[in-house]
Amino acid sequence: MTDSRDFPAQIDLHSPGASESKGNALHSRVPFSAVWGRRCLLLFGLDASLIYVGFVTAYFMRFYWDPFLQMFPPPVSVIPPFNRYLEIAFAVTGVWTFLMWRDRAYEDGLHFSRTLIDQIQCMIGAGLYSIGFVMVVSFLFRYFLLSRVVYVIGFVSSVILLSLVRVSFSAIESTLHRKGVVLYRVLMMGTERSVVRLLENFSRRSCCAQVIGRLAWTDESLCTENKTPEMRVLGSGLDVAEVYEKHPFDKLMVAGYGEADECGEFSKSEILMQMVNFCESRNIPIYMVPNFLEVAVNPLDAGSIYGLPLFLLKDSSIRPFHAFVKRLMDILISVVVLLFGLPLWLAIAALIKVTSKGGIFFVQERVGLHGKIFRMYKFRSMVEGADKHLGKMIDVDNLEEPVFNLRNDPRLTAVGRILRRTSLDEIPQFTNVLLGSMSIVGPRPERVELVYRYNAFQKRRLKAKPGITGYQQVMSRGDPSLAKRIKYDLYYLKYQSILLDLVIMIRTVVVVIRGDGLK
Repeated sequence: MTDSRDFPAQIDLHSPGASESKGNALHSRVPFSAVWGRRCLLLFGLDASLIYVGFVTAYFMRFYWDPFLQMFPPPVSVIPPFNRYLEIAFAVTGVWTFLMWRDRAYEDGLHFSRTLIDQIQCMIGAGLYSIGFVMVVSFLFRYFLLSRVVYVIGFVSSVILLSLVRVSFSAIESTLHRKGVVLYRVLMMGTERSVVRLLENFSRRSCCAQVIGRLAWTDESLCTENKTPEMRVLGSGLDVAEVYEKHPFDKLMVAGYGEADECGEFSKSEILMQMVNFCESRNIPIYMVPNFLEVAVNPLDAGSIYGLPLFLLKDSSIRPFHAFVKRLMDILISVVVLLFGLPLWLAIAALIKVTSKGGIFFVQERVGLHGKIFRMYKFRSMVEGADKHLGKMIDVDNLEEPVFNLRNDPRLTAVGRILRRTSLDEIPQFTNVLLGSMSIVGPRPERVELVYRYNAFQKRRLKAKPGITGYQQVMSRGDPSLAKRIKYDLYYLKYQSILLDLVIMIRTVVVVIRGDGLK
């Protein structure tokens, strides 16, 4: 066994001390831990209460609040009975919470952890379905034929209240995570390579989970040098009982199961079955993590065939309806930006023309969706013929990786430097959006000579239309690391949604105002 020194001091909501006798709970918990550990029940109670309150409030706003009475005069002078709206509020609350429960929004455990955006998207979708269901019923039964304004106000107010609850829960969990509060003690199982990849994903989630170390498949792995506490080898898979006695854990996560079949005297299947038997005897959840992590998997993609678990692996999580709405949003926003900002765009064009030699626009071939090459338009921010001078500054063919970023680029003009910092040089790209070669939000459009050097993994970022802005652009603007760029682009591919696009647009405005880096 390797070094078994304790972790550095950390706030742990489990009671201190060694593990308890077999069959007993791992640790007793302080009151706050007991409450927060059942936060999904708390979330359900808050959701049901707030939806009900939202629709009751909508009734009073519709029929007793002067601004709404003036904007939407009631068709009849007699105010509908309050008890009917109470019944409707109860019905909508029941359907709405049922749909979220069916989508497992109130399930607990590591395997039900969701991003904040995914939670809000699930909540909004369930709300739309519930309102639609009740309104369809209202056409069949006149008893439910009530004010449409109440439905709209109730839906909007409920969405706001439920979103605030989820934002608050996320903020609380992030705060607890930063303070080192531990709700789950997780033991990893697998090779160093597979566990490192898993930790990269795991560390981005604020789930108050502490990784206490890992188990190796064989004793030979115990001599591996470990640089971080999370990666220290506590034993082999056959030592799980001894490890549990010295380092109690709540969850066990197994990664890299398919990398090799044999582990010395015992096969991986035999080692895994011993761990399953041990964890079942202690009521400890054990999770199996697929080898390929960079794919989008949602509940609809997970299933089984005659008891054999199956995952549908997809390049991105975009769906036909999402693609339609995204395209519609791209067109509407582009038309608004180009038309309403026309006086400013003409002023920029004139300023470029009178302050430096050359054309107004910079046109360059970039790589788009599925590797298709297109012509990208920007306001010219550099001196004429700037591309001819690039070879003197960077040897593109001999770069360690196909990416580069020039800070304080000497080719920039005085006006161009301002355009770059404010991102106004990218306004003409809205014409690319209208033409369909780009989207407002998506991966960065990259140069052709760089994409030619991409490997198969890096080419996966070409599975979406390039964007004027994107998750990578707002998270690491100007960062020269290709690994980080690819990581953020693939994250967007996995979790893209209209809500995420709106968040990225808002963050883009913040990043531009702060002037974070140059593209």
